[in-house]
Amino acid sequence: MRNSWRIGKIMGIDIAIDASWFIIAFLLVYTLGFLQFPQDLHPRSFFARADAVSIALGVAACLLLFGSVLAHELSHSWMAIQRGIPVTRITLFIFGGVAEIAAEPDRAATEFLIAIMGPLMSLALAAVFGAAWLWLRVVDSAQFLGVSLTPLILLSSLLAQVNGQLALFNLAPGFPLDGGRVFRAIVWGATHDIRRATRWASRAGQLIALILVGIGAWLFLTDLNIGGIWFALIGFFLWNAAGEGYRQTDLLETLRGVTVGQLMTRTVETVSPNLTLTEFVDQHLLPKRDQTFAVSSDSDFEGLIGIDHVRRVPRPQWNMQRVRDAMTPRAAMETLSPDQPAAVAMTKLSSTDATELPVIEAGRLAGFLGRAELSRFLRLKPESKRA
Repeated sequence: MRNSWRIGKIMGIDIAIDASWFIIAFLLVYTLGFLQFPQDLHPRSFFARADAVSIALGVAACLLLFGSVLAHELSHSWMAIQRGIPVTRITLFIFGGVAEIAAEPDRAATEFLIAIMGPLMSLALAAVFGAAWLWLRVVDSAQFLGVSLTPLILLSSLLAQVNGQLALFNLAPGFPLDGGRVFRAIVWGATHDIRRATRWASRAGQLIALILVGIGAWLFLTDLNIGGIWFALIGFFLWNAAGEGYRQTDLLETLRGVTVGQLMTRTVETVSPNLTLTEFVDQHLLPKRDQTFAVSSDSDFEGLIGIDHVRRVPRPQWNMQRVRDAMTPRAAMETLSPDQPAAVAMTKLSSTDATELPVIEAGRLAGFLGRAELSRFLRLKPESKRA
C-alpha cells in the first residue's frame, strides 16, 4: 500500500502501518478509554469520567487488538512461506491488515491451507484470552493478591470477544475474506477451474457486502447508531475487493503460460549519468516516447531514469541536478528475468509505482516490461481464450 510506513520486520517480512490506521487507532482509544472502560470500571457512576487507568486500558486494548490482527496475518504469511510463496509485507490499515503475498497459490490445497490459518490463529487467541479472563476472575474473587484485577479482566474479556468475532467474520464464505478463499479452494479443487471458483466466491462476497450495507443502513436509520456507518463502510470495502479479486484472477489466468520474454520490449536507450536533468529532458525525454532510460557509464548499468524521476525534482534545480542524482540505482530496483511468468511481472508492477520494470538477462539489461505491454497483450488476447 502507498502512504505507509515500515515499523519493523518479523520472519523476514516488512511490517508497515498505513496512514488510515491512525484514524481507527484514535477512534478505538477514544471509544474504549474515554467511553466504555470508564463506565465498566465505575458501573455505579451515572457520568463516569475517564482517568489514567481507563485511558491506559484503551491504549493497551488498541495495541493488543492490532497485535492480534498482526498475528492473524503472520499466520497466513507463515503458511505461504512454508508452501514456497514469498511474502513481501504486512500492512495494518483502517479495516485490519493485509499480507502482500508475492504470488497467487497454484494449487487449491495451498490456497486452503493459507486461508484457514488466519481464522485458526484468531480462534487460538480468543481461547488464550478467554482462559486468562476466567483465571483472573477466579483469582480476583478469592482476593489472593489484595488488589482489584477488574482492569485486566475487562481487557482480557474484550480481547477474547474481538478475536472470536474476527475469526467468525473471516470464516464467512465470501471472497476476499478467509472463508471466501476457503470456499474458493474447495470449489477449485472440485471443478479444477479457478475462474469459476473465484466467480462463485466473489459473488458470495458481494452478497455479504450487500447484507452488511443493509444492516448498517437499518441501524443508522432506525436507531441513529453510528456503528451502522462502520457496517456500511466495511460492506462497500468488501464489494469492491470482491470484484477486484475476480478481475485480478481473470488477468492472472489470461497470463498463464506467458513469459516476460514474450512480452518485453528489447529496445534499450541509455543516457549518461553526468547529464544535467535539463539536458536529459531536452536531448532524450522530449524527442522519445514516454519511456524509461537506462543509465550507463562505460557499459556498466547503473540505474534507471524516466519522467517520474524528473517530476520529483523542482524545475529550478534541473540545471544543478544530474541524472545520477535523480535516478533509481540498480541496487534499489525491482527486476525481472525473461523466463519469469508474466503474471509475476503484473504482481510486481501492482505493488510499485513504476510503469515498467527492467528485465535482466545474464547480468545485463535486456529490455523492459511495463503496464503498456501487459495492457496491449490483454487487449489483443482472443476473448474465446479468456472465457
